[in-house]
Order: sequence, then structure tokens, then C-alpha cells
Amino acid sequence: MVQPTFYVLDDKMVAVFSVLKDNCKVTMECLYSKTGIEDYTLEYHGPQEMKSQLIQLAVSEAENIFTKTILTV
Repeated sequence: MVQPTFYVLDDKMVAVFSVLKDNCKVTMECLYSKTGIEDYTLEYHGPQEMKSQLIQLAVSEAENIFTKTILTV
């Protein structure tokens, strides 16, 4: 994973990060509320057959960021 960049949007936190695996890349912009992931956008580069796996990795990483970083702020 590429180190996330954080910024504040109104009263919410946004994290932007990328997940890389097997020459595939997902860039995710994730909007967090106080209770968890509220919304996200994805940009995927790679073969179609890897897309679902990379998206699952990105969502999992977004949940980890919330638990380890957002909740502690």
C-alpha cells in the first residue's frame, strides 16, 4: 500500500491511497464519518479478472485505516 494522504472535508476525514498487487493498481479516495466508511471512489488499472480481488484489498485497507488511524485522531 502507498502511504495514505489525509484531508478534512466539512466534519469528515478523507484518505487517498493506492493498493498495488501483481502489476495492478487501485487508487481509492475514502470518506469517513465517525462510525466508519461513508463513501468511496475507486480507480482501477489492470486486467478485468483481477479487479474484484484488488477492490476487496482496497476496501480492507480502508477499514484498517479507519480502525488504526481515524479512530485514534
